[in-house]
Amino acid sequence: MKSTGKDDQVRINRFLALCGIASRRAADELVIQGRVMVNGKVISTPGFKIDTGRDEVIVDGKEFACPEKRKVYILLNKPRNVITTSSDERNRETVLDCIDSEERVFPVGRLDRKTTGVLLLTNDGILANKLTHPSSNVKKEYIALLDEKFTQKHLLQLTGGMRLKDTGEKVSPCRAKILDDGLQVLLSIHEGKNHQVRRMFETLGFTVKRLERVAYAGLQAGELRRGEWRYLSRNEVRELYKLVENP
Repeated sequence: MKSTGKDDQVRINRFLALCGIASRRAADELVIQGRVMVNGKVISTPGFKIDTGRDEVIVDGKEFACPEKRKVYILLNKPRNVITTSSDERNRETVLDCIDSEERVFPVGRLDRKTTGVLLLTNDGILANKLTHPSSNVKKEYIALLDEKFTQKHLLQLTGGMRLKDTGEKVSPCRAKILDDGLQVLLSIHEGKNHQVRRMFETLGFTVKRLERVAYAGLQAGELRRGEWRYLSRNEVRELYKLVENP
């Protein structure tokens, strides 16, 4: 095979991880132990880069071909004070620091730093674009803890469609219910304006003390604790595609 350029060059530990031989850290140990050969020569540098379209890689006498890039879908229960981005110029912790995937993924949509809960990450750009497009009307559910008790009067204002106090933007009608203690509200929206839920409550004179996204596009955290993650099942991925193909 002929190389197609720099896009075919990867670090040897990533290549071995994609082949399913070992994790990146364990792959580094294989290299250090002299068990990896590239084009007939033993390599000893963990950061060594190979051309996946041309180089021959042998581990313990067995040759491994370049694996196909696979689509990855990850559900994370995002902790508080973690940034929903792939990198941060201020070196703050990001959602990518919470997961350990050999594939490069990115968050679908955003949760602000203080908001916790369900977040989808993937390398499937087609699905991500469809989920975040306004026409998909993907449902997002939140539980907001407020500084004061919420009343039925406020509930009617919240769900009936409103204009945000800070910008005058119009928000579509939504669904919500007051939970038992009156300080918490379960809210379901289909839009994705910046900090929308917090701004909706602020428009009504309330401060959101804690905000958790409990569902996104039908996905829920389930048994995942804060900071934990898992891969989606094939059925869950199929359901996501059904959702955006039949909005």
